[in-house]
Amino acid sequence: MNNLKINKFYINGQLIYEVAFVFYFTDFFLQFTTFMDFFAKNTFHMFSYIALGMIIFKLFFIDQQTIKNFLIDIFVLGFLVLTWRTSSDFMLFSMGIFILGARGVNFDRIIYLYFYVGIIILTLAVFSSLTGVIQNLVYRRGQTTGTIRQSFGVVYPTDFAAHVLYFVLAYCYLFFEKISIKSYFVFCLLAYLLIYFCDARLSAVSLLLLIPVMIIGKAAQRGKKFAKKIANYYWSVPILSAYIIFLITYFYNKSNLILEKINSLLSGRLALGKKGFEQYGFSIFGQHMVEHSWGGTTGMRMFMTNQSKYFFIDSSYIRIMILYGIIALLIVLGIMTFISFRSISNEKYALATVLVVISISAVVEQRLLDVSYDPFLIALLAEVYAKDKSKNIIGGKS
Repeated sequence: MNNLKINKFYINGQLIYEVAFVFYFTDFFLQFTTFMDFFAKNTFHMFSYIALGMIIFKLFFIDQQTIKNFLIDIFVLGFLVLTWRTSSDFMLFSMGIFILGARGVNFDRIIYLYFYVGIIILTLAVFSSLTGVIQNLVYRRGQTTGTIRQSFGVVYPTDFAAHVLYFVLAYCYLFFEKISIKSYFVFCLLAYLLIYFCDARLSAVSLLLLIPVMIIGKAAQRGKKFAKKIANYYWSVPILSAYIIFLITYFYNKSNLILEKINSLLSGRLALGKKGFEQYGFSIFGQHMVEHSWGGTTGMRMFMTNQSKYFFIDSSYIRIMILYGIIALLIVLGIMTFISFRSISNEKYALATVLVVISISAVVEQRLLDVSYDPFLIALLAEVYAKDKSKNIIGGKS
């Protein structure tokens, strides 16, 4: 990685990437909080473009480019722009830019930044919502009766719960070898609190699922043969998860009692996915999809007045297939599988373990391609297993 000299200061690609990541992460995190009630709708969008511009600058002017890499980058950027324009959705484009720009970047340092900056922002949102500075949007499953669900300054209860889940995953990755039975008790407590305050059952289940997955992954890293036999197949979970949700959604029918029961347990996600298939079908490069969710103050008004208008595809796999196309889904699955397989091959099971939970969560949640939730896909090209990795992650050399 080259350095850029400005007067007496050297700016390297690691620093550019870190600044851009924090800039983009903070921007998108805040966009999905009720802090945005104080700003015009598109106020923060231009800031995200600045962050992506910094990554593209690093990619072509700081990184050492070969002809092969240059042609690949141009081709991938063209594909990302195509899917952005056909879908009118930004997420795949921005995730792709961060993945491409991660060459030579210390992955652990990015996850540290994600974890600590994210905890600060989430704490600020919770404190501000509880003290009345911003709105704490409160929902009920039955609109006027039923379980109360608090959002704590985030636009929707499940979004708040997803932040908690992904911060726990980041913690597990960063401190994988130090995770103990005390940590598992904390995970259980967090799962209970998410159900009690947010009724976010799916994120709570993911937190509980994390415990056996972690136990097996840690045992595999210690060389336990039985655990390795299980953990060595962690790479297959993204493919299996996508295949299962696609299959049961495609064949969903109200008259099928088993599928209807699953649909009920998943809060109607099979029915919504089936509606998406019927209304939009499949495409190679994606298409625009009109959705109406309950998140934010606008969504809250719709929740209180016209619930029948609700339509949102929560499953990341179904969402990617409809919105970005079949090719994009295959690429994303390939990336997840490769990252997990490489983690297993290096006998460093932390990343593969985290991806198991992300893969299963993606069956019912839409955050797979959102960098403000899931930064783990940037591990594809980042420096994850560098032999000279600094012990001081924050201040280490790149």
